[in-house]
Amino acid sequence: MRDRAKRRKFTRNYKPTFQLSKIGITVAAAGLVLVLGLLYLGMSNQMATSGYDIAKLESQQLQLKQDNERLQIEASRLQSIQQIDTGIKTSGMVPVKTINYLPGGTSVALNIK
Repeated sequence: MRDRAKRRKFTRNYKPTFQLSKIGITVAAAGLVLVLGLLYLGMSNQMATSGYDIAKLESQQLQLKQDNERLQIEASRLQSIQQIDTGIKTSGMVPVKTINYLPGGTSVALNIK
């Protein structure tokens, strides 16, 4: 019973207060500056890394464009009529004089089911 009498009665007007000392405010401010500094360093590091990656990809893109142009020139050279005629002569091919066709009624392939 005595415990109840010693207890303080709380009313609706009770407002808890939170107080920081000058040292606490200084520590909190230093912590905030430290966190913001670390965030800044992380973001600047990420930007530098991204810039390096972009430069590397641009260099690779330029190299691929040059390779593509070179291959297109090579393909057009190989498809030219002069190149084809030279290839025919060097491989020992001769022109065909007559063409023999198979009659339409004969079977050429065996149908297996």
